[in-house]
Parts: sequence; C-alpha cells; structure tokens
Amino acid sequence: MAEPIPRSVNNYGKKMYKSVKGVVKYFKHQNSIADVNYGKDNFTEKKEDYQIKISQNGKFVITFDKANLRIRVLENTDHREFSPGKKKVNADDKNESEGLDNIVEQDKINKNIGYFKINDDFDIEKFYKDDYKPPLFKDGNDVHLSDDGDKEDEKKDKFNWTFDISNMHEMNEFNLHKNNYISNMHKDESFILVAVSRVSINEDMRGPIEKNNNVKTFDHKSEFIKKKFNCPSESDDLEFEENTNKLNEAYDITVEMQPELKNDDFYSPNIFEQTNEIKKGVAIYRLELKNNGKKGYDLKAVTCYHTDKISGICRFIKVSSKENKPYHDKQRFALLNFSGIYSFKPNNNFEFKNHFKKFEYPRNVRRELDNWYTRDPRDNDDPDDCMERLISHLYDKYFLVTQYKNDVQSLEVYNLAKMELETAAKKKDKIISQCYNNAYSVSRLQLCFTPRTNVIKENGLLITSKKFDEVEKIYLLEFIDSDEKLLIIGKCPKGKMVSIIWDMHNTGKHESTKFDDVSADKLNTHLAGTTGNVLQINDKGEVSSVLISVKNKLREKKRKQKKEKNEKSEKKKNLASFNEICVNYCTEPWVLNNHGRDSYCIYQNKKGNETETLQLIVGRSTVQIWHRIQDQSQKNVDLPNNGEPFLEYIWANRISVNQEREKTKLRIEVLKPGSNDGLHDKFNDFYLKVYWYERKDNEMNSEKKECEIIEEEDKEIDEIEEKKKNVNSSVMVKRKEKEIKLKFIIEKFRAVRHACRALEHLNKRYKNKHLADNYIRVHKYDEMIYYIRHIVWRFAKHEPENFKLLDVRHNLMKNLILSDCDQLIKFILFGDEEEKVEKDIRRHIPRNKLWSRKPYLMDDDLDFDERNKWLKDNEDIKPNNDMELAIYHCKGRELKDTITVAYLLEYYSSQATDCAGWMCTVSKAIPLLFKYNYDDYARKLFFKECFANQGHFSAQDPDEIIPSEYRERRNHNVKFRAFRPVVKLNSNKDRWYNYWVKNPFKSFSYNMFAINNAIIKKYENFDNDLGKSPLALRVIPLPDFTVSKFERKKDYNIFRIIFNLILLIFIPRWYEINRYDRTRLSSFSRMVLYENNDDIYDNPATEAVINFRWQKARNFFFLLFIRFLVYAACFVLVSWAYLNHSIIINERFLFALMVIFYYLATYQLITEALQLQYRGFKKYFGEIFNIFDMVSIMLSVSVMSMMLRNFNFSDGFGSVEEINMRTTVGISFSIFLLWIELIFYLRPIPGIGNYIYYVIIIFKTIFPFFLFMLIVMIAFAHTMFVLLRNPMQIKTKDSTFSGTATSSLTNETLNVEFKSDFDPTSGDNPFTSFSQAIVATYFWLSGDMVQRDEFDNWVVDAFTLIASIVLVVVLQNMLIAFMSGVYENAETKGRQTLLRHKANHIADYEALHHIHFWGHERDPKYIYYFGHSKNFEDWYETRKDQGAIHEELEAKSTFMKQIYKKKCFDERSIMKYNDCFKSEIKEISIIKNELNDKIERLNKKIHDPKKGTDDEIKNEIKEFDNIIIKKLEN
Repeated sequence: MAEPIPRSVNNYGKKMYKSVKGVVKYFKHQNSIADVNYGKDNFTEKKEDYQIKISQNGKFVITFDKANLRIRVLENTDHREFSPGKKKVNADDKNESEGLDNIVEQDKINKNIGYFKINDDFDIEKFYKDDYKPPLFKDGNDVHLSDDGDKEDEKKDKFNWTFDISNMHEMNEFNLHKNNYISNMHKDESFILVAVSRVSINEDMRGPIEKNNNVKTFDHKSEFIKKKFNCPSESDDLEFEENTNKLNEAYDITVEMQPELKNDDFYSPNIFEQTNEIKKGVAIYRLELKNNGKKGYDLKAVTCYHTDKISGICRFIKVSSKENKPYHDKQRFALLNFSGIYSFKPNNNFEFKNHFKKFEYPRNVRRELDNWYTRDPRDNDDPDDCMERLISHLYDKYFLVTQYKNDVQSLEVYNLAKMELETAAKKKDKIISQCYNNAYSVSRLQLCFTPRTNVIKENGLLITSKKFDEVEKIYLLEFIDSDEKLLIIGKCPKGKMVSIIWDMHNTGKHESTKFDDVSADKLNTHLAGTTGNVLQINDKGEVSSVLISVKNKLREKKRKQKKEKNEKSEKKKNLASFNEICVNYCTEPWVLNNHGRDSYCIYQNKKGNETETLQLIVGRSTVQIWHRIQDQSQKNVDLPNNGEPFLEYIWANRISVNQEREKTKLRIEVLKPGSNDGLHDKFNDFYLKVYWYERKDNEMNSEKKECEIIEEEDKEIDEIEEKKKNVNSSVMVKRKEKEIKLKFIIEKFRAVRHACRALEHLNKRYKNKHLADNYIRVHKYDEMIYYIRHIVWRFAKHEPENFKLLDVRHNLMKNLILSDCDQLIKFILFGDEEEKVEKDIRRHIPRNKLWSRKPYLMDDDLDFDERNKWLKDNEDIKPNNDMELAIYHCKGRELKDTITVAYLLEYYSSQATDCAGWMCTVSKAIPLLFKYNYDDYARKLFFKECFANQGHFSAQDPDEIIPSEYRERRNHNVKFRAFRPVVKLNSNKDRWYNYWVKNPFKSFSYNMFAINNAIIKKYENFDNDLGKSPLALRVIPLPDFTVSKFERKKDYNIFRIIFNLILLIFIPRWYEINRYDRTRLSSFSRMVLYENNDDIYDNPATEAVINFRWQKARNFFFLLFIRFLVYAACFVLVSWAYLNHSIIINERFLFALMVIFYYLATYQLITEALQLQYRGFKKYFGEIFNIFDMVSIMLSVSVMSMMLRNFNFSDGFGSVEEINMRTTVGISFSIFLLWIELIFYLRPIPGIGNYIYYVIIIFKTIFPFFLFMLIVMIAFAHTMFVLLRNPMQIKTKDSTFSGTATSSLTNETLNVEFKSDFDPTSGDNPFTSFSQAIVATYFWLSGDMVQRDEFDNWVVDAFTLIASIVLVVVLQNMLIAFMSGVYENAETKGRQTLLRHKANHIADYEALHHIHFWGHERDPKYIYYFGHSKNFEDWYETRKDQGAIHEELEAKSTFMKQIYKKKCFDERSIMKYNDCFKSEIKEISIIKNELNDKIERLNKKIHDPKKGTDDEIKNEIKEFDNIIIKKLEN
C-alpha cells in the first residue's frame, strides 16, 4: 500500500517526491539488504485463514495465514522415517513404536524455526519470536475503510494464495559439491526454502479469451528480484509495538549496491509510478539457519527472490540423490498454472534467477483445461478456475492423471523431478456416477488411489482393492508405519468424518474411529501429508499430528472394548508355571545325536474322557507347538489326526547348516505364562524368549580351517555363558534373540511367515544329507513337511488376499522356491478346481524391488546344495527376484524336475495379456533360461499369447501414441515397426534450444529423417489407389528388457566433444564390459549371448526389439563398413599401380595410400583382437564371418608388404621390371577375399542378407552329405591311383583323328591324319599323383572321365561304370533332391538367422565404449511397436495350440505330488478360518432340522389314534434329548 503524500507539498514538490520515491523503490528492489526487527501485533486485522504444507521428507512444516500474511516454519517432532526393519517386542508384547495402551501421546507440533510476516509486495515486515502467539481476531478489530473492504473482496475473487516448503539443505553438503572450504563458523549452517505465490485467477488459472492476448508472460528475460532481510538474535530486545502511522520503524532499509540508471529511464513511469494495484507474483524465501544442538535452529536471515511476472501452484521437487549430479542440480522448484509447468533450477550459489523450462501437461489434461477452464467470448460468465483441479493431480513430486474409458480406469504417474512418465496402470471398474477429485498416496514401492482403495505396485500391477463400508467418499490417503498400513480419512454415509487405519500387509484388518478435528470443506487446506507423516492445523494456527490423534482415539476405543469384554466374560485362569514333560518322539529328525529338547505343556484340558494338550518344544534350532486330542472312549480313527499330535506352529532360527551344533542351540532365557486377554476362547497366553549364537563375519576366518574356527567359537560361547566374557566384546560369535507369544499363532500372518521360513530351514538340512537316509527319520521329516505345508495352504486357501499382501511384504514365494514346494507353489499360482471359475483370485505378484533395502538372498541361501559346487559359473550370478531364483535353484536338474520354473513362467505369461508388468521378473530371468540350457522353456514362452496380443496400457488413444510420420503413411509394406514411446513432457526448450544450440547435428539427422519420410510418402501416394493399412499397436511384454545396468557418463562440454571426435575417427572401440561381467548388460543382450535357438526370433516382439535397438548399432556397423571400403580401395589402387608399373599415380599419393592402408589394417586387427578377447576363442572362430575377417586382413597386409619392397619414393613402382608370380597370385587371392568380405558386410541388409544366409544355412545343412560324397570320391580316387599310377600292363587307346584341309594360297586340298600322343607315365595321366586323382574323380560328376577315353582295360571300364552309378546317378541326384528341401527350410530360417545376426551385433555394441556428442536418452522401460493386425493374428493362429508350459512335465516329474485338502484336525486347530465357522453353522443347521423332524414325528404320534403307550413316547423323547444334548456339547 502506498504511503500518503503530505498535503503541505505543492504540485512541483509532489512531482519531485514521487520521482525520488521511485528511485528509492528501484534501488530497494535491486539486490537490497534490509535489517528487520522482532515485533508484535496489537491485534489481528482480519479473520485468520490458516493453511499447512509439509516438506517432502516430512521433517519440516509451514503454516500460512493467508488473510494476515503470517508465515511460520516448524520442525516436525513426530517425524516418521521409512524403516522396514523388525519392531522390538517386549515381554508384554507392546511395540515400542506404538507405546503402551494406557499412555496418551502428545500430538502438538510447536517447535518453531522461523516466524515472520510479509506484505503485499512479498517484503518481510517483521519477525516474530519462537514463543510468540498472535492475538486472535475479534469482530471489533476490523479497521479497514469501506473502500478498502471492497478491494479486499475484489482481491479474494481475483487472487488466491499457494505455498510450499522444501527439505533442509546442509551448507557443508552444498559447498562440498561446490568444492568450497567450510569454516567452523559455517559448518553447522543450513537453509530451508519457502515459496509463496499470489495467484492471479484470471491470468494464470483460466484460459485466455484469445490466444494472442496481452497478458504478461514469464520469459528468460524476466529476472527474480533479490532482497535480503537480516534477522536479529532473539537475545536482542529489539521488539516494537505495531504503529500503523510509523511503518518505517518496523524495519530500516540500507541499500548495498546502486545500479546505474540511464537518463532516459530516470523519468520512466514504469519505475516511478506508485499505485495501489495488487499484483500477482511468486516469492522464494531462503531461510538461513544455525544449528544449536538440542535447542534447535536459530534463524539468521531470509533472502527473498521475487517476480511479479508469473504465479501458480508452488511445489518444491527433490531429484533422486542416486544421480551423479552437482548439488544444485538435484533441486527444483515447480510452478503450475493454466499455461503449463514451470521448472526452475537454482544456479551454483543456490539462487533462483531465470533458469527455467516450461513443460506441457499430458494431452488429456491439456484438453480438459482448454475445454472446461477457458473463457468463451460468447459467454459473459467466467468459467471455474483450474487451481483446485491441478492441486488434485499433485502428490509430493508426482503428477497423477486418471481417466475412464470403456469401464476401465487408467492411471498415469508423472515424476516432476524427471518430467516423464514413471508408471502406468489400468483397472477394470464400473463408471463412477459421482464426479469428484481422486485421492492419491505414493510411497517408495506402491501407490494408492481412489475411488476404491486401489493399491498398485511399482510395476503397475494391482495388489489389492478394497471398499470400506464406513466411508462413502475418501478425501485423504496416506501410507504410514513404513508403508505397511494405510491411513484413510473420509466421509461416512451419515455425513460425519471418519478415519481408518488398514493393516494391509499383516493382519489385513482395519480399525475405524471418528475424525472430527477438521471439517470436510477444510481438509485440503488444514491437512498436509507425505509418506508416513500427516499433520493438521486448526483455526487457531495450532499444528498437531493426525497419526497420534487417531491412534490415541483407537487406544481409547480398545480400552473401552476391553473393559466391556472383561466385565461380561468370566474370570480367567492364570497359570503359575508350565509343566516340563518328556518328549518321546522326534521333532528335529536332522539332528542325529541325542539332543536334549526342552518341552513344556502350555495347555491341558480334560473334559470327560477327552484330553486336549498343547505342547511347546524348544529344539536345537526350532520352536514347535504340537496339538493333540485324545479320547479313551473313542477309536483313534474317529479322533482328529487319529489321536496323534499335529503341528500348529513352527519357528526356525535359520542358522547356517555348518554352524548348527550343540553349542549354538536355542537356549531359553524367559518362559512365563500369561492370562487369557481375549486372544483365544480357551488358551492362555505365554511369553518365550530364546537366544542362540551365530558366527560373526571375520576376515581372519578365511585363513583357518573349519575345525579350528568351531573350536574357537565353542570356547568363546562357554566363556560368555559362564559370565567370563561380555557378548559385546566377542570376536567370533554374536548373540541373537527371539520372542514368541501365543499372539504369533492366533495372528495367522506371523505363523504363516514362520512356517515358510521353516520349510526353507528344513530343506537345507535335507539337501545336506542330514537325515542319514534313515527310514524313520525320513518319514518323520516328510510328516513335518506335510504339516508345515498344510499350515501355509490353509492360509492361502481361505485368505488369498491377505496371503498376497503378506507375500508382497515378506517375500514368501522365495522361501517356497528354496523349499522345493512345487505343488504348493502350483496351488498358490493357479488355485484348485473350485477356484477355476473365479479368475480374479491371485495370490502372488511379481516384483523386482524389495520392501526392505536388504539383499534379496541371505548369505547361505544358495550354499546348501552340493550339486551346485561341481561346476562354478564363470560369471557372478546373483538372483534378484523369484523367477531368477527358481531357475538358478533348479540349475543342473533334469527338465522334468524343474517344474517350478514352468509354473512361474506359465502364470506370469498367462496374466501378461492384461498388463505387461506381470513379466517384470521374466524379462530379467530369460537369459538364465539359456545359460542353464532350459531353452525349451524359452521356446514355449515366446509362443504365448502375450507376445502377440499385448495391447498398450496408456490412457491415450493409439493414434496419439503412434508417431505422426507413420500415421501419415499408407504402411503397406510395414511388417513390424518399433519406436520409443513419448514419456517425457514436452518442453519449450525442446523446440528451439535443443534444435539450434545444443544439438545441431542431432537436429540435422532429424531433418534428414523428415526428408526421407516425405520421399516415402510421395512414393507411396504415387499411382496408388489402395487406402491406408489398418495398424495394431502393441507393447513388448518385457519391461526393462533392453535397459543396461551399466551407467555411462552424461556430461558433455566442448573439450569432451573434441575428445570424442578424436576417439571416433582414430581409436578402435574397446569393451567397457568384459566377458566375465556380462551381468551388467541388458537382459536382451545376455539372452543373445547365451541362446542357441533360432525359434525365439520367430516372434513379433523379438523382431520389434531388434528393430528398435538396431537403430543405434547400425551407425557403428556403418562406420566399420566405411573404413573397410577405404581399406579395400587403398589396396586395389596400390596393387593396380604395382601390376601396371604405373607412374600415373603420384608416388606421394601412393605412399599416403599405403599409410592409410596400414593404419586401417591395424585398426581392423585391433578390433578383431578385441572381439576375440571378448567373445572367446571358441565362439569367435565358430562364426565363418570372423574367419574371413582375419584371413582377408592378414593376407592383404602380407601382399602389401611384398609390394612395398619394390616401392621407391622417386617413381613409385615405375622401376619394377618383372612381377613376381607369387605376388600376383597373392594379389588375386586378396582381391577375391576382399570382394567376399564386401558381400559379407552387406548381410545386415534384408534383401541381400537373406540370400547370404540361405547359402550358409544350405551349406551347414548339407555339409555332412558333402563329407560323405568326398569320402566316396576319395575311395574311387585312391582305387584309380593304385590302378593307373604306373600302368605298364594296361594298354592305352590309340586315338586317330583324320580330315581334309585346304590351303588358302594354292587352294590345294590335303588329307590330314592326327594321332594322340598320350603318355600314361607323364602328366597326361591325372592318376599319377593322389591329389590329381581326387580332382579328376570330382570331375566325373560333370561327365569328364579321362580314364575311360585313354585306357583300354576291362577293370577301368568296370570301375568307371560303378562310379557313374554311385556318384552320378545316385549321390548327385540325392544331392539335388536334398538341396531342394533344404532350400525351403533355409527360406524359413533365413529371416530368423538375419535377425539373430543383427541381435549379436546389438549385444556386441552394447558392451563397447559408446561415443556421444550430446545427451543420449536411456532405453525405455516399454518398447511400443505396430504392424498390420492380420500379421499378429496369423502368427498367433499357428502357435496357439501349444498348451501350458508345464503341461507335458507334470506326468514326468519325480517330485511327490501332494493333493491339498481339508483335514480332520482343521476344525480343532488354533488357527480358525471361515470354513470352520461355516462347518459349525452347518452342524447346528443339521441339528435344527433333526429336531424339527423329531418334533413333527412325535406330534403325529400324539395325535395318532394308533399311537403307542405314554411310556414309549416318553422314552423316545428322552432318547432324543440325550442325542441333541450330546451333539450340542461336542
């Protein structure tokens, strides 16, 4: 607000006053420094309107009173970090993180960091002390004049406020990235960023009436104005009372620097004009803090960066710290308005200037904004603003977009740190009749969205979906307790607010309570949350923790329920002690010696003749609870489990097999009974604490023998047990502990987790032959495995959703794979016969990311199978998901014994037709199928439907996804075309900066591509009456299949570009990934290196992958081809000059050609040597192309060296008098091989390459037949060599030729007679040497039989006849017939071989050092491709009858087939499921029906005239009563 001008000032003075004030204002806003004191407010001018935001990591909070412009920054004292580790449980079974039930936690957040007030120009008017509380607004405090009030109402209609707060940034971390030295005075300093924006609704939240309007736009010339406000120390008493007439006392401005003004600008009205107009704008406050330890942080100063050219929704973005970037490159500030997303990047000093990019919204959001929130000149009313709609799309650093189409809800998640699509998902659902904004929550591994509570995994798969009856409309979703639970706040059907905590990944249950702290209309402004942290603010500005408030209400609710239950229930029994009993049966069959087990009876109840017992057994490495029911009055077959004990619970400490022994056994530290607190209707609680010792990781152990290590460990354990040594100071062993309670069994999720781990524990002992092949022990082991698997099966059968969530959280499938539970795995994946109708039941979700950050495998997970020690891999293979583990665990087994692999492949591929995310683990594991020779699985996998009918899962239409250059073509000749999907949001810099400044060469290539596309379009449209071919869009169902694990450098500058140019021209490419480190290659490249099966290339998805990756490898291959052409041209020119003694070519030019030749020869030889080292001798020389490469280079170099001897600098080869014949032969052979090499270089071209591979395929196929023919020819040649080598006894034919000849001079006719002069002992006889005999025999195939024409002997004629029959008639015709069939096969395999050759080049290129001149994009997660829809249909029609992958193997499998079904002891088990209650209801229903029948029969007897005597009726009634009572008691 402008200050009033004094009345005493005349007009001239008034003009000068305005001018001087304008200059002061200009200087004031240019890098000024202000000293602002602490102050207080006598009253609050306007009604408070508080809002709250929380930082991205949840550690800091900002509150903003947008009515009075007060900003307060607080530290979140209830901050909850993601910690997926185990929670500690005490003897009373209370989680330490939750506290005791009788404790009410304090939920107030009042630890201030900074508190200040700003004005309408975003300047700080005053600071408040940390303990300051402003006075509340009272109706009488409104001191505004009427016209000011009207302006306030108008301002509310035109403007709104948004704000946000960043994480804290440490100065030492910031300067470390700047390589600055940090003094001790500044090392404890840090800063927080706070952004506040006054948003102009008409300019920035509604579309303009016309596109070319005069609204101010923010461009790169628009600077942020910097101001600094120093804050005094709180120890200084510099407070002042607010006085509206003396505003200059609130702060004192001191100008630090004075920018130079031009004379023309001195009287500029833009500088000096002072108005009361309220402007839009945004200000970023940098709060500089000093850490004072336990006292907290002291505010030192606030630096403000302000501009009035733009406004919007504020959002601070933290880029992932994994990227190797400077510190300031990891921070972003985003501003969202109708125009788009503005991303601001701070400079090296972490100051905000004009470094920004503007990004467009996704297409469907852009259409929505343009259609719904754009002003229409024909309509006088303004449309709604889009602020609320844009805010509904935001969560943390994510921009989430949902869309409904054809009863399918699609979700796209854009990461604002990368400005790209991160994940997408689809869910079939009915169209929601109500239209309201969705609620979202995004965590590290999962995300949740409404209208239902849908929880999605990082791969886009739906984990679970739940409808809560308590909530009609959901306003807030937030993952809490390390993402294990979900907080839901919404409105119930009665209109009241309720909160729900859903324990998703453990019990699956939810608890609800009322939530009356915030009304529904203020939830968006009074609640703020990020993963694990939710805070609220009330109308008084007080901040509190929602989680503490909700949990306090739930504790109070539980206390009331517990109190009511205790009042209604009978008095419970308390056990004083447990009875120790002797165990007479084997509970740990792998323990061969007589290990003493501790056994206790924790429950015993005698009811009549029936005795029910629960027995707790603490073994050497397991804790077991056995349940037994005995009745002497009944037969064993009528009792549960035939009266034998059955296992209820088992826990194993998972100690390594080689460490398990007497000294490392489980030891009981605490065992005490408890009361029945409602956990079970009859069993009392107990508390057991055991401990044991395990080996520490010690480098010194590698130098010792195992027996020495065990001896030292046992000695140290004895010292610890005898209290001679503290366990914390131990060197060899460490102590571990475990608590077990009855609650672990009643809450079934714990019992199932422990059972799965126990299966793995027992299987390790079985694989290590710890059962000694004893029948009794093996039988007992099988019985225990049966019980444990049955525990898991019951939970998976009756609670499939909870089993799936438990598997997501604790990775149960890994334990089952390592336990060889193939039949149990089959049930989990496919269910049983009853569930085949219900296709939506899924118990397992694939994933690559683990819940905890621990490794996927433990140290000894793969160490227990002796088979794996026979042959070690030459690569360090470490499985990272269930699919890889299944293959690795089964390696070396016969195919029929790897059925678990087949189950998983069939399950994932059959589900993948809906979403490609189901194949996320398969894409990683495919290379292992070939590495361990299970390519039959791969062949069947690549014939599955998902590789042909995997549609896209984007919210966009196919026409929007397929690139425009292809949509505009007719595409008649396109079979499959792959392309990179557009996942990045379009930027304004992508339009001009990247085009003209950053990537001119890249832009040139794009232009050439556009020209090429235009030519193709003209060609297709020329004289073509056919319409456009229908295209089908598909997605390759293998996520991250082409993404390498190898991170390459991405920083580029002028020196780097020059260096890369030198490398590109002169230096051969080396391999950055060696042959023993291929695990860093992409899954596709590893598959290509391992595979030996062409069938995988007969697949549209594989062809699309090759088509996509070949675009990069082709450029490298083309450069090699250019080098070869130059190399061959140099050799041809030099040899031509040598053969012709030519002096036409200048000797200097010849010398230059020789230098280039030798350089290129060296280049190619080094390249071949690098390939030989990378591929290995066997694989390198196993390819004929490499042999020709080597031979052609070495031969041409040798010949060039021979010619070089005759070279003179004076005349070149002019002085050569006679050409050596050896040199001429060498030149001819070299040129021949160079031509062959040239043809081989053309093999990637489909039109030429197919025929090259035809020849190779035919040659490889008929090569054995050629060998057979060669042996036959050698046999005949050897025969004729022996017969005709020295034919002294064999006559020759005297061949005489006669005729007439006429002389041309005398015209005289002469009779001429010629007689052959054949000498059988000379070279005229081809059979005088064995080699010539072989050549002569070969030419028999063409009818040239010299022995028949020259020798006159019946033996020669006989051998000739036999040879003509065998070689000419039989073998030659067989060859012709054989080649015709081979050609048909070669025509089919030729394209596959061509693709295979391209794939090998792609894999080879990926391992090389890459040279780039600009930033290159990473390979996409999903590759899109399109083709003619008929091609996909034809391909799948020929392969759809392959059947399930595991279909043929089940009959051959040697594993025990176990049929899971309900057992007789299930109804008496501790763990109750719905089927138990159903059976009880059924029994009661049967009793009821029997009772009704009996009553009806008795009623008939009573009214029947022929009824029996009264005694008979009474006896029948009595007998009936006894039967009913007995049934009810049971």
